[in-house]
Amino acid sequence: FINWDRRMYFSKRDTPAEARTTTLNEELGQIEYIFSDKTGTLTQNIMVFNKCSINGKIYGDVYDEFGHKVEITEKTASVDFSFNPLCDSRFRFHDSNLIEAIKLEDPTVHEFFRLLALCHTVMPEEKNEGELVYQAQSPDEGALVTAARNFGFVFRARTPETIVVYEMGTPVTYQLLAILDFNNVRKRMSVIVRNPKGQIKLYSKGADTIVFDRLDSSNEDLMYTTSDHLSEFAGEGLRTLALAYKDLDEDFFEMWLKKLHFASTSLENREDSLAALYEEIEQDMMLLGATAIEDKLQEGVAETIACLSLANIKIWVLTGDKLETAMNIGYSCNMLRDDMNEVFIVSGHSALEVEQQLRKAKEQIVGPSREIGNGHTDPEKKDVFKRGSVFEETITAEYALIINGHSLAYALEADMECMLLDTACLCRTVICCRVTPLQKAQVVELVKKYKRAVTLAIGDGANDVSMIKTAHIGVGISGQEGMQAVLASDYSFAQFRYLQRLLLV
Repeated sequence: FINWDRRMYFSKRDTPAEARTTTLNEELGQIEYIFSDKTGTLTQNIMVFNKCSINGKIYGDVYDEFGHKVEITEKTASVDFSFNPLCDSRFRFHDSNLIEAIKLEDPTVHEFFRLLALCHTVMPEEKNEGELVYQAQSPDEGALVTAARNFGFVFRARTPETIVVYEMGTPVTYQLLAILDFNNVRKRMSVIVRNPKGQIKLYSKGADTIVFDRLDSSNEDLMYTTSDHLSEFAGEGLRTLALAYKDLDEDFFEMWLKKLHFASTSLENREDSLAALYEEIEQDMMLLGATAIEDKLQEGVAETIACLSLANIKIWVLTGDKLETAMNIGYSCNMLRDDMNEVFIVSGHSALEVEQQLRKAKEQIVGPSREIGNGHTDPEKKDVFKRGSVFEETITAEYALIINGHSLAYALEADMECMLLDTACLCRTVICCRVTPLQKAQVVELVKKYKRAVTLAIGDGANDVSMIKTAHIGVGISGQEGMQAVLASDYSFAQFRYLQRLLLV
């Protein structure tokens, strides 16, 4: 019946559901824990440049003749990019005001797209004349550079010293003087270039909170406006970045470059001194605006998760993605909500830190009374944790636990795994980010071992195979990532939402 189920058939890719074993059907109704991958399982893994805010004005919304905002659908007329021979035909944008601003040569709008075309680590490939393909480390960067390309600022070529951008059809070569790398602490990336007129410019893009702290005081009004726009974008589940630039003085830059050279060749505290220098030059910037990108959730994900939660099934998301991204998706599919009592983030770099963070989280949920002064547990109370589930039922407040890969490595060691499990099971939502495929399997194994509950793992890529094989029931999603997950699974289908029908019908 599963194979014939029309409601689990995905017509776009002609993929029916497939039961690859027949002996596990009874267990489908007993599942208590679901372990899910994120990118490609919950989301479509396709990034789209959706909206932007430039100089305090939002572009990307469509209004009718009465000035009311219109819902954008497949049928909405999209902007005509035919003036640009190098545009990417698959790119769609619906607000024609932005093209008008570019054609009117609005300097801020030009500078905005110039930044997107220069500040990134994308590599271009041009197999035939005009057929550009971008190789991007992250789909986000690819989406931003593609957007700039369509709006007339085409990133064409890169060497270690130069970047060539075709601006409205004219090739312009920028001298690349420095790249200030992105990392998880800085949360921003900058480039310093010299344009053909000889001016030195710093272009920076990064997390809004970080960029706003480093703006020139004259930007205050614009900052508040842009900040409101960003809140609006984030409310729609879009991934946002703020963009800023700065004109650099030749003498100041020369001195800074000498210091940079010295710092980058020093043997001690190189990272700290580089960070301090980056910090020094990324000050008093001028705000240009912000971008908003969408990594679309698959259809019906939020509803499916809500429905499975009502059935008292706990869903854990195990993803290789960054913390912010995982949290963003958590919010957009209602696994994390603003009205939760507390979201615990465990990101310690040593076994001790991780243990403290887990203990603190557990104490906050359970109340510190459960431990006697010196950390020994009262024997009667110990029983409560052994029985575990009895106690879990009595917690009415909602908590979420988010833990990243290097902390998980410590937490999965023999002396701490029970604590991890206790804390995680007291939480409504658990998200593990930056995890390796092996860790995915270890987490599933941990729950199997101590909870004696029936588990299900669902994923779409080769990195999910170990998790799918470890769980009692493995579900493969036939998506963009090839067939490895499907071949390792007990059941397969094309969309996450069919899980509801598999388990609850």
